[in-house]
Amino acid sequence: MQSNDWYELRVAGSAGTSAGIAAGVHEGIAVGENGRLCALSSGSARRFESTQQALDYLGKIKVSGDYQFEAVRCDVRAAA
Repeated sequence: MQSNDWYELRVAGSAGTSAGIAAGVHEGIAVGENGRLCALSSGSARRFESTQQALDYLGKIKVSGDYQFEAVRCDVRAAA
């Protein structure tokens, strides 16, 4: 991973996920800094150093509802 790369936990179907890319989605939902869901546009998605770190965190939090998550690699270019 490059120093300006990170990972975010995004709800399946959101921008950057496999289904989101296939559907051309540009918005979505992620796990925020506070452990709650947030809009990607809010800029408050929690950042992780690796896919494993993101998945480990997912195992530690409780999210109400029936959501599936995907760890998405992000970089400064994608966030701009």
